[in-house]
Amino acid sequence: MISEYIETSFGKVPKDWQISKIEEIADVKGGKRLPKGESLTEVKTNHPYIRVADMYFGGVDTKNLLYVPEHVFPTIKNYIIGKDDLFISVAGTLGIVGEIPIKLDGANLTENADRLTNISINKSFLLQVLLSPIIQNAIEREQTNNAQPKLALSRIRAFEIPNPSLPEQQKIAEILSTVDDKIEVIDQQIIETQELKKGLMQRLLTKGIGHTEFKDSPLGTIPKSWEVVELDEISSTTRLAGYEYSEYWEESIDGEITALRGYNIGKNKLLLHNVIKISEELSQKLVRSRLFKGDVVFPCVGTIGNAIVIKEDNKYHINQNIAKITPDKNLDSYFLMQYLISPMCRKEIKRFNATTSQPNVLVGSLRKFRIPFPSNIEEQIKISNILGYIDEKLDVLMEKKVHYKEIKQGLMQQLLTGKIRVKV
Repeated sequence: MISEYIETSFGKVPKDWQISKIEEIADVKGGKRLPKGESLTEVKTNHPYIRVADMYFGGVDTKNLLYVPEHVFPTIKNYIIGKDDLFISVAGTLGIVGEIPIKLDGANLTENADRLTNISINKSFLLQVLLSPIIQNAIEREQTNNAQPKLALSRIRAFEIPNPSLPEQQKIAEILSTVDDKIEVIDQQIIETQELKKGLMQRLLTKGIGHTEFKDSPLGTIPKSWEVVELDEISSTTRLAGYEYSEYWEESIDGEITALRGYNIGKNKLLLHNVIKISEELSQKLVRSRLFKGDVVFPCVGTIGNAIVIKEDNKYHINQNIAKITPDKNLDSYFLMQYLISPMCRKEIKRFNATTSQPNVLVGSLRKFRIPFPSNIEEQIKISNILGYIDEKLDVLMEKKVHYKEIKQGLMQQLLTGKIRVKV
């Protein structure tokens, strides 16, 4: 019944719940930058320094930590975060919240984040509230209203949160944490599968399948029967010319053809969100940059290192800054695509990168990319099938992660507003 609920700044909640400001359940304190003239070091000391770059939603990535030099620590020793605290980023990328691993207990905290300490409610429950739309939407409103994204201490302290009984907080936190644990397991499976793919790429693109004799090459050791060739020896590469774009290009809301841009190209995956369309008539007029089944698409600016194979005729066209590569009859499209997204190709990209500000490879340079080439197309297909199977496994894991994140969002909406009550 409606009378069982009360209105709050974030919607209806049960009337037997309290509504508390963050300052009523925790102390909010800022971090600290190093004194002028001092800098962090990669040399490990007893004082790790947590930057916004090290934060993710829920915790801290420890792979690229920097450290406070021993002689500097006394000047910022009062700005540390403990294992019982939570953090929230307040500058740059706003609203990243999480807890720190026990091994970082007592780490220094950047001036671009605040810490919630002396927490008087269930810490895990509070973390889930901070991760939820209740707080994230409030932070988004703050970001929208400010030219320079920054979250003031006073605003954090004033944020309102639901505050049910401690037993109910604990139950809610346990349910949501169970889903988090499942997502964490999937994340680890994704990492392991990505590492497997990386290792298989290195092995298959340099050693092939079933070879016993090898030779030296400009790209390292390869099977004796393979050659190192330039891309233009085994394919033709083109792009939408500048004059074609300026003179003829016209987008059409009702167009029949999808014009692919860089961010529509993933690693062996089309990302068909925020697409633009052109007419079939225009695509036919610019037939040189029209895409056909078996063509490989490779971004030349920005998202360099991604590639996909076109699987259908008469559906796609390339926009600016995209290369269309048409393999000849001796080159398998999927083998080429796997090479273009491999660490080996990354070295070629660096060799020809036209600028340091934004990754940029000219089509003329792309044609000169060196590729280890099995002359037997059947071996190419076997290699691409193995790597494609791993890609499919990654896709399944990614979809599972999205599924569980959607479950988590739904549970947050229901549990943190009391639409579903837990038994205590």
